[in-house]
Amino acid sequence: MSTINEQITARKFYSGFDETTYYRKDLFSMFVRNHTDHDILFKLKIYGFYKNRYKWTNAQCDYFIENNLLDSRSHEVNGMWYSYDWGAGFNKLTADPMHEPHLDHIIPREQGGKDTPENMRIRCRRLNMNKGNTNSDQERYATIVDMLNDMDDEGLRAELVSRLYDKYCI
Repeated sequence: MSTINEQITARKFYSGFDETTYYRKDLFSMFVRNHTDHDILFKLKIYGFYKNRYKWTNAQCDYFIENNLLDSRSHEVNGMWYSYDWGAGFNKLTADPMHEPHLDHIIPREQGGKDTPENMRIRCRRLNMNKGNTNSDQERYATIVDMLNDMDDEGLRAELVSRLYDKYCI
């Protein structure tokens, strides 16, 4: 049995029209013209969902895609790699939040950050939602420690806190 990372990498694209994946006729045409591009679902998500959500121009979409293409493929957490699943509808392979990509504000809106491509980066949904509106290492460390305090396994919790403390000296 293959791993979800292998399934995402070897995905066979659904080529029929699916409103949850191809939001508009022009996006479906884009998919048909570029169906061999393995990054097509990422590009469709930017041109479909995020362009509409953040009122981006085509030039802003192109800028974000160009500057985030490598990061759009996968991310690593504690030595484990997670391929991003940009699919929706028939092209979605997993609901695991570690594989689900989100755009994250580098400077949160609550702190004056804008919805521009320059202030956005790709993070997985689980980590982005847990981060909230923090943007400093100190705040993130505190968020992680709070989550660790919710763990039932006290030995594992103490080991992870110790590793964080040793690495970041906080």
